[in-house]
Amino acid sequence: MIKSVVVEDEKPALERLMHFLNQIPDVEIIGTCTSGKDAAYLIDMEKPDLVFLDINLPDVSGIDLLHLITHRPLLIFITAYNKYAIKAFELQAIDYLLKPFPQQRLEMAVQKAREKLANKQDPVSSLQKLIASWAPHKNYLRRIPSKIGDKIYILPEDDIYYFASEDKLVFAHLVDSKFLINYRLDELQARLDPEKFFRIHRSTIVNLNYVKTIESWFAGGYRMKMRDKMMSELIISRSAGKVLRQKLGW
Repeated sequence: MIKSVVVEDEKPALERLMHFLNQIPDVEIIGTCTSGKDAAYLIDMEKPDLVFLDINLPDVSGIDLLHLITHRPLLIFITAYNKYAIKAFELQAIDYLLKPFPQQRLEMAVQKAREKLANKQDPVSSLQKLIASWAPHKNYLRRIPSKIGDKIYILPEDDIYYFASEDKLVFAHLVDSKFLINYRLDELQARLDPEKFFRIHRSTIVNLNYVKTIESWFAGGYRMKMRDKMMSELIISRSAGKVLRQKLGW
């Protein structure tokens, strides 16, 4: 099966594409997204073989999205404009579909993906490989310092249940206490191990190992209960909820 993600913000176009893809037996759709940032989360977490990627998205372009991800899937660009074609192929896209396209044209693009995967050809260019070889191995934060008075406390990552911002300050919450830390949530999100830590809201990053329950909440959202002594209840944003459902598979 070809594990695939669809990124398309226009509902009619998404429905039409899904209808076509559902008729291709070996294409498994593991997620759909309507924005670039949601897609970046999903692609890096699920590591699909293939992404059907619209270029004109509401937050970031499909091309800019590629700078937000570390996983490198095969790419089939989908757009109503032909002006991006050269850039798409510079980015090693295996095909470029102009809307509206017929089922047969889509199947031709998928066949190219099959051949790439069968031959185990890497979609990343030799130049990109060279750049990647120069890049240092990513070292995730394993210990977080917290300075209180004249003392510096070292907090192991596995002791931290969640991080939360309060009045522009960020605190690391442990089982029964919290410590002020000198990191912004954006920095933490970039430097923490994504297999353990997940940003559920613009103000909260949780350690998934300490989640007790997730339940439906107001207006189609969710809330999360942690395993700390206070049984903290945290709100999950709607966009993060979609990605978390894909990640945890519920």
